[in-house]
Amino acid sequence: MSFNDQPNQLSDFLLELYHDVSEFGPDELRRRVLRNLQDIVPFDFAVWGGGLADGRLVTDLTVLDQSPAVLGEWESVAERDAFCDITLGNLGTTARFDDVPNYRADMAYNEHWRRFGASQMMATIVSEQSDGYVSFVGLCAADRHWKFTEDQRAFKQMLMPHLSQAMRVNRELWGQGDTLEHEAVALVGNDGTILSVQGPFRDLAQNAWGGRVASIPREAMASLRRAGRWEGDTVRARMSPFGSKYFVHLSVVSVLTRLSRRESQVAELFASGLSGKQVARELGTAPSTVRNQIVRIYEKLGVSNKAALASLISRDQS
Repeated sequence: MSFNDQPNQLSDFLLELYHDVSEFGPDELRRRVLRNLQDIVPFDFAVWGGGLADGRLVTDLTVLDQSPAVLGEWESVAERDAFCDITLGNLGTTARFDDVPNYRADMAYNEHWRRFGASQMMATIVSEQSDGYVSFVGLCAADRHWKFTEDQRAFKQMLMPHLSQAMRVNRELWGQGDTLEHEAVALVGNDGTILSVQGPFRDLAQNAWGGRVASIPREAMASLRRAGRWEGDTVRARMSPFGSKYFVHLSVVSVLTRLSRRESQVAELFASGLSGKQVARELGTAPSTVRNQIVRIYEKLGVSNKAALASLISRDQS
């Protein structure tokens, strides 16, 4: 299939992907996404996981329609796998078995991949963090008589940043027990018209721009086009391209971002019930300094008393 053959199907796929990051744990999320992807790109089994690039150590793994041994046993040939060499050497670029000359004569292919029936594969590895962690998605075909097309390769490469981003958010959410109640995503047209939404997008958009929002305001859209982001007092937005359209992500801006680091500490301690002197003692500073900081906090947050400050912070953190 070509990129523009089924735009509605692709849009629905990505919207469901971003919705599911808060609904399912990492392993179940990956299985759901791979199942949905199988409806768009034909493959027989798939692997999705991550680990450290150094040492080629797989630390978390989801396998669809295959034994986990497909990568559990791969470690015995990992250092000699030319296909891994080419994917690690070109992070973010989707490679196929056929990109490696004579790969089917390679020891790693014959001693490992062929045993699991992987006659064809296309895989993408992306670097997710500065600590050397990488994630990868490999789609495998068991019938050697067909191979993944260039259109399918291009589609998978386009999709990989979304898969990586969704997985990062999912791990953070399920690792910390947070939710996505204050985040949402929409597919928008080139002119900013909102085509479809997931999550409380319209509520967040109303908080950001007022009224019933049918399209992203021109000024905000210009900022998103120019810098990829826009930020208001209560909501921030970022935008990523999707063909001739865009995905716009909205998230709530914490009121504490208006404060300096020390002012945030003072605000949270003061709002928790401590007196100004107790806050000063806790932070090892003078009471007069804390009094001045509280005045600035009130001004920045638009409140006039401790009760209002506590209520504002409570709503912000709920």
